This record gives sequence, structure tokens and C-alpha cells, in this order.
Amino acid sequence: MGCYSCMKFLFVFLNIIFLIFGITGVGLIVWILLDRTIPLHFAQEQGDFTIAAVIYLIVAIMLILLSILGIYSVTKEVRWAVVVSFSLLLIVIVVEVASGIWIWVNREPLSEFTRTNVKDTVQESYDKNKSIKEIFDTIQSKMQCCGADSPIDWSRNRDINLGVVSKPTKYTIPQSCCRESIIESRCFKATTDIKMGEKPDISIIYDKGCYILIKEKVMSSLPIILAVFGSIVGIKILGLLIGLILAFSMNRSDRYKA
Repeated sequence: MGCYSCMKFLFVFLNIIFLIFGITGVGLIVWILLDRTIPLHFAQEQGDFTIAAVIYLIVAIMLILLSILGIYSVTKEVRWAVVVSFSLLLIVIVVEVASGIWIWVNREPLSEFTRTNVKDTVQESYDKNKSIKEIFDTIQSKMQCCGADSPIDWSRNRDINLGVVSKPTKYTIPQSCCRESIIESRCFKATTDIKMGEKPDISIIYDKGCYILIKEKVMSSLPIILAVFGSIVGIKILGLLIGLILAFSMNRSDRYKA
């Protein structure tokens, strides 16, 4: 009975952790869906991104539900609640592991898609869509980056390439590319009427592209990301095993009582 009590206590403790994970996940996903300045929106088509976010939102809600059921099951000795909690946790683990494997296998296509998406925003969408313009300006300002690969990306504006603009020998960079400490007059001068082929003044303008900066940050954080992901999945698998043992233990206790 002492071992059984310890397992019940550990199961409750793990489910409290799952509850925290679930609440944090719901808050994070809602924030991502509402905040259009988050660069993750460039990683997928808008429809696919929304579907993926909704799936993870459902998973986070399932995590909250299974944690409540898990705590209830051991405090009230209700076997069906343990079984339901176990089943939901198994679904959550399968979804997370499958999505992690899919992202790893498709990391190169996803990376190239993100790069293409950011470039398309710079070359085509920026001057044509006010909301995209505001989003990209905010991203450049917050992340301290400019263009997709570099500030020179702004010289490859689609209208310039097609000869639509009146001055195809010059281009303009958004003022959101200017460094924080630069006064407005210097920023305006450095970002306006730049000659084609001429490099922007990187003492005034951010020299790294937004895609490059995102990729560098992801790659530098990859060991931490993998360690955290592995730890979270490991904790959930432990909860799965303990839930399975408790379900059989409760069944045995019922037979003894009978």
C-alpha cells in the first residue's frame, strides 16, 4: 500500500505539471494567433498555419482536461477517469511526437519556404497591403533586422524589376530598418533614394535580414529546444506508465473488496 500511495502522489504531481503545461500552451497559442507580428506566420501558408495552431490548441485543452481527470481519479479512486486520462495523454504524446518528427524531416523545405515567403513579402506584398506593411515594419523594428537575407533585398522590389517605377536606378528602404539610436533625419537620409548596386549604410541600418536572423536564433537554440521537447515528452510518458499501473491496481483493489 505504501508503494501504491507513493505512485498516487507522484501521479497527482505529474498531472499538476500537465495542468500548468496545458494552461501555458493555451495562452501561448492564443497569443500567437492574435499577435500578427510573430514571425512564425511566415513559416506556413496562412490557412495551414491556422489549422496547425488550432490543432495544438485542442491538444493543450486536452492536456488540461486529462490532468483534471487524473487528479480526480486518484483522489476519488475512480478507475474510468484514470483510463480516460490515460487515453487522452496517449493521444497528446502521439500528436506531439508525430509533429516533431514531421518538422525534423521537413526542416529544409520549411526553411526554404520561410525564406521565400519573407522575400515575397519584401518584393511584392509590402507596398500593396497595409496590414502586411505594419506587421513587417514591427518585425524589423522588434527583431532588429532588415529585408529577408539583407537590406539589399529592398533593391529587388518587384516594381523596380519590371520597370514600373519612375526611377528604376534607385530604391528605398523602410525606416523600420533603422537602428534604435538613430535620429529620424539621419534615418530618412540613409533609407531614401539609394542607388542601385550601392550598399546601405549599416551603421544606420540593420545589416542582417529577418530570415537569416530567425534561422540563426533557431539553430543556436536547437540543443535547448530538443532537450526541452525531449524532457516534456519523457515526463508525459512517465505519467502514461504510472496511469496504466494505477488503472490495473485500482481494478485489483476492487476485486479484493468484492
